[in-house]
Amino acid sequence: MRLSFTTLRLCDYAKQIGRKVAQSHSRIVFLSLLLLPVLSRAQEAPPADTLPPVKDTLTLSEKWPVPRKALLWSIAPGGGQIYNKRWWKLPLVYGAFAGIVYSIDYNQGRYRRLKTALALKLDGLDHEWTGTTLDNARTLRILRDKYDKNTQLSYVGIVLVYALQGIEAFTDAHLRNFDISDDLSMRIQPAPAIHQLSGAPLPGLSIRLQLNPHTPAYGK
Repeated sequence: MRLSFTTLRLCDYAKQIGRKVAQSHSRIVFLSLLLLPVLSRAQEAPPADTLPPVKDTLTLSEKWPVPRKALLWSIAPGGGQIYNKRWWKLPLVYGAFAGIVYSIDYNQGRYRRLKTALALKLDGLDHEWTGTTLDNARTLRILRDKYDKNTQLSYVGIVLVYALQGIEAFTDAHLRNFDISDDLSMRIQPAPAIHQLSGAPLPGLSIRLQLNPHTPAYGK
């Protein structure tokens, strides 16, 4: 009787252990199913040190000045040179404008003084140059017309300087994307020829001018 009772208890104990093992196994399987998508995504993501290099996405207009924009910037004197980042040209542009403005002011002032002196001379009154070599109507008239002409030429000059600084900025921006390396050159090399009648060799030269537009690499 004692042996059969002990055997029954051992069987019950073994069944309980089997149930606990089965429950633990089912929990492990359930957790594995939950973590499987996360693990698969982690394996698909590339490591940090193997990421593809970032392409250079700068456009051509960001690397090189655009001629049309340079021309628009030139509406303000020197603006085109600032857009092209040609800072050393600014003193030349503003110096030219300053010189023309000074010429206008100088000639205009002389013209007004001579005009007033001529009017006083014709009225028989004293003027700025009374008693000098300029104290006659003919000389005063010639000098007045001379400074009037210089004033008009100065106004034409300021228009030309304004136009030239815009043309220079446009041309400079246009030529910035051309190749200025050793490939841009004029090559002279011997090129002997054959006389058509006698068949004798003739000396000759070959001149080749290579003009290749510069095409810098940029991202597509």
